[in-house]
Amino acid sequence: MNKQVLNILLLALLAVIPQSITGQIYNSSASQIAASIGLSLDEASWFNTLNTFGLLIALPLGAWLASRFGYRQLFRIGAVVGLFSTLASSLCMQPAPQMLSWFGHGLSASFLVLFAHAIILKNLNFRAIAYAESLVLLVAVLVPLGIYPYLLSILAENNLWRWSFSLQLVPFLLMLGWARFGHWPHLEETQEIGFNWLQALLLTIASCGIAYILLRGERFDWFETPSIIWITLITASAITLLGLAIKNRRGRGQYLEASVLASRIGKLSMLQASIAGFVVLAISMLTSVYMTKIMQYSAANAGYINLIGFVGMLAGLGVALFATCNPDRNPFKVVPIGIIMMIATCIWLTGSNALIGQAYLWPAILLKGFAIGILNITLTIHILRSLPRQHLLETIAWFYLFRNLGSLSAIGEFSRFMTIETSNAMQKLAENYDPLNETFIHHQQLITASLQQSTLAPTPERSALLLMSQLKTQALSVAGVNNYQWLIATTLIIIPSMVLTMKWANHPARPK
Repeated sequence: MNKQVLNILLLALLAVIPQSITGQIYNSSASQIAASIGLSLDEASWFNTLNTFGLLIALPLGAWLASRFGYRQLFRIGAVVGLFSTLASSLCMQPAPQMLSWFGHGLSASFLVLFAHAIILKNLNFRAIAYAESLVLLVAVLVPLGIYPYLLSILAENNLWRWSFSLQLVPFLLMLGWARFGHWPHLEETQEIGFNWLQALLLTIASCGIAYILLRGERFDWFETPSIIWITLITASAITLLGLAIKNRRGRGQYLEASVLASRIGKLSMLQASIAGFVVLAISMLTSVYMTKIMQYSAANAGYINLIGFVGMLAGLGVALFATCNPDRNPFKVVPIGIIMMIATCIWLTGSNALIGQAYLWPAILLKGFAIGILNITLTIHILRSLPRQHLLETIAWFYLFRNLGSLSAIGEFSRFMTIETSNAMQKLAENYDPLNETFIHHQQLITASLQQSTLAPTPERSALLLMSQLKTQALSVAGVNNYQWLIATTLIIIPSMVLTMKWANHPARPK
């Protein structure tokens, strides 16, 4: 490995080290952070919403900044925003600075991810891209999904969540030092371009509107809540106007070049990016919810089980690297393996219940990790490497916008289904909790015996509390199993759609 390639790889890895920590901090520490700064869990959910807003806004903005001022400036801006956001998250115990810092974490993450992929794709050859991207995605995606949950949950359980943020100070300081004094691997190319405020405003409204509807919408009835209806109408209008503005080149200057979406291959790639984001987040989210809400494992125990999944991810990474490092191989041939593994995970977990042990879960978690490793790495490397290079930054920005759209769709779909299924299951199960029902009498006798064995008086209040807890666990278990079945059904719809779209994209267009 020559010095040039080593510098590129180190820069890219340094850029992505802190970018995935914040999302995992929210998953592991949301309740502890909320308690520390005096917020409810519903109010603390705005941390994740604002972080997503930052991620979406920064992708097109970062592409414009790099085109206008150069890669080094994008790298420096991402590090500065990340450094100040980390300091605010670590030191400020008031809600407003914390909210602002989470938005800043999203901005920084997208700036640096955009930089990391662009510097690799711009400077390396076909095989080197496969190896470099595999390492970057290992650090940016697989390690956060497989190892961070365990480590961060231990810090959270000991009320040390601020250290989770403080650890990011080191890579941010190293980035600033490199941007100022380190060797830069290529000459900067900048363009004297204006900023298209019209398109920027419309794209910001559209992307943030979609994120709000999908992240916050499960708390309401989407078709009856006036605020959601109005936000949906505004978002739809912004999407329509944005399409017209891009097509007719409205506004002065430029913001996010859309030529990548004009070709069939470009449209197919964006669809694949959405599907990859949907599938990976759906299986990760459902498994996490199943372990923590239904199996009632602590965050640390769930994180420990996820370490098994990390082994599967490394195996999937090996398969993906084999499929993408040689130009004579077709990477899409390994994608069905990942999909089959994901469906097998869902089928395995639909046969589980809240009383099984951890050993039963390990095969499913291993299969899940294998599926994530294959799908995530293979599709990301193949899509980014196959798209046109004339607008590299914009291509990467569009890829991650559509990938985030797929992830948000998974959150919106399965969060909503979980709410509906839990409500339906509660109503159905509550029918058995009738004083004259034999099942109810049997449960009541068991609870009374349990309270007596624990030297507690079997008062009506304690019995009712335990019955309600049991009812809730059963309802969540039913909803969790149903959600896995919904994921299988959704996947079976996605697969033929993807195959038909691939045939359409590869079929030569008729001459006009």
